[in-house]
Amino acid sequence: MYAVEVNNLTVELDGFTVLENVSFKLEHPSILAIIGPNGAGKTTLLRTLLGIIPAVSGSIKVMGIPLKNNLTKIRRLIGYVPQRTRISTSVPLRVRDVVLMARLSRNGPFYLPRKKDILAAKQALEYVGLLDLWNKRFTHLSGGQQQKVLIARALAVEPKILLFDEPFTGLDIPSEKAIIPLLYTLRVKKGVSILLVTHDINPLINCADKMLLLRKRVIGFGNPLEVIKEDLLTQLYGARVTVVEKEKACYVVERDRHA
Repeated sequence: MYAVEVNNLTVELDGFTVLENVSFKLEHPSILAIIGPNGAGKTTLLRTLLGIIPAVSGSIKVMGIPLKNNLTKIRRLIGYVPQRTRISTSVPLRVRDVVLMARLSRNGPFYLPRKKDILAAKQALEYVGLLDLWNKRFTHLSGGQQQKVLIARALAVEPKILLFDEPFTGLDIPSEKAIIPLLYTLRVKKGVSILLVTHDINPLINCADKMLLLRKRVIGFGNPLEVIKEDLLTQLYGARVTVVEKEKACYVVERDRHA
């Protein structure tokens, strides 16, 4: 079964084509890293998979279910981890409130958490190793801890697929290194497929099953050894890129940081 099947997807925003004839199939469970410069359509792709942005043409299937006319069913299969910058810091939310958000939002504005919701939230926090922070203020956590809480929030709805939007932005190296093994464990032990938008390729070289090089169109799709090539990355970023091969892996050592 495929976690996601995208066929000739075209999306427009404000009269501009943001995605054009995008096609790929991701086996389930797998980890897919979606890579490209700013404005490449990476976040738009995630939001289209969630049904937030409509497609002009093309089709999407999630776990074999067509997105069209099945939006509610599809959203129950997906957990979404947004950028931390999209979480309001003006509201004094505690960790428990953040994790419970996902379950409560699926049951309407007047739904009150039940025993099963609290249990699911605690189990999700325990899975990421932060159950002891249940009553702590979200804004008092480190960047890595906040990211893990957002992962727990997505896990609390028991998804088949997780979508991550730039999960490593603003994180220090130790926090980044703590999250990457967690993603791999989610795929292996929980059978969750992960689609992850990122600017930084190297941390995911040994973790991702597939990589999608996206710049409005698909520049490349395949396993890291197939797509981490100088010619494809230069086309992706519009600037010369140097790739070094080491121990059956490829690493990007130079590219235009402003691409």
